[in-house]
Amino acid sequence: MGEFSDWLSQQHHGLKTYKAFRKTLLDRIASDTPHRALYRLLAGLTEEYIARYDGEAVPVGVAEETYRHLLDVVAKAESALTAPASQQIQILNELAAARLV
Repeated sequence: MGEFSDWLSQQHHGLKTYKAFRKTLLDRIASDTPHRALYRLLAGLTEEYIARYDGEAVPVGVAEETYRHLLDVVAKAESALTAPASQQIQILNELAAARLV
């Protein structure tokens, strides 16, 4: 597991986790420039979820399923950090097409 997967796996699946994760990703865009695209795409996924459920109660089943899906997406995305360039592009393309909601 990677840094983000480890952190996420220890969090509650509530909206605050998504907001904190998005903030971390946006901060990382400035500090880890070689991987900006990865962080931006992950932040975009969380933004969609936050926009959809901000101010609403998230049904428990939806929250749990989305959280598990996010963990899977993040684990795959983190593998791009050390992958060869061609594999990084493939993972980024898959991430660009991913949706949480």
